Amino acid sequence: MESMNDWSSRAEAWLTRDHALMTGDEGWKALSAPDGIALWRRPMPDDPNHLFRWRVAVVGAPADVVFEGFVRRILAHHKEWTKEFVDGRVVSSPGPSARVIYQRFDPGVPGITQRDLCSLEVLRDVAPGVKLASFRSVDALPPEPGHERIDWWGAALCRTRDDGVTSELTYLDRENQGGLFPSWLMNLTMPKYLILQAQQVQRFFAQGGPPELRAPREG
Repeated sequence: MESMNDWSSRAEAWLTRDHALMTGDEGWKALSAPDGIALWRRPMPDDPNHLFRWRVAVVGAPADVVFEGFVRRILAHHKEWTKEFVDGRVVSSPGPSARVIYQRFDPGVPGITQRDLCSLEVLRDVAPGVKLASFRSVDALPPEPGHERIDWWGAALCRTRDDGVTSELTYLDRENQGGLFPSWLMNLTMPKYLILQAQQVQRFFAQGGPPELRAPREG
């Protein structure tokens, strides 16, 4: 988990590292996934939980719409692809391209405690039609009573395709669930979970994405 102290001095390094991880293949092991979705994993030296990467080759909206729905309006639409999501709020906006977000999750499994997450989101416009976000767990808030705190490393890279109306979405995800949830079980279950998540994201935007961003129909 990252400290909020001097976060701005580290944010550019997060974005640069995440962009390299999402665009390069060195160190990644490809896993089986359905057509249209690619999935990889790689171990990292600082945590026994593996870092995963998925990519949806064609998402049915340009990058600005996908990025707005998948990243900027996450609290409104997270339930569409993460059924465990309960609620959340924006805690603060410490910079023009940064905000701290708090979220709660209920696994819905007997014996597994509810989880919460406090993360810092930082953004970068990489190029026209290419948007990047990095997410790191931060110590801005203590865990909610009765919840285990997730330690999360995430990132999203969205690129408008040559047709101008669809995009490619790449996502990084490493989750240390805390408590008694073992890393070996997390590493075992994550591929199936992430494929389902990617499919739900693809379906959400194929159906028009955020209702508030849909263009009105003519006639």
